[in-house]
Amino acid sequence: MKVSYEIKNAFDIKEIKELLKPFGGRCAKVDGSQLIYQIKDENESQALEVLKEKGFIK
Repeated sequence: MKVSYEIKNAFDIKEIKELLKPFGGRCAKVDGSQLIYQIKDENESQALEVLKEKGFIK
């Protein structure tokens, strides 16, 4: 499943990719002000919470 979220601050995309790996996330990229990546449906909400906690997305 492909998802996109608005980013808060600039960050190193490598850090995001490493953070998403345990959740099955892949193909992370930044397009304008959006973080876009693919993730398994069952892990989407968990990955979203972690990204919010770390302050990467709104």
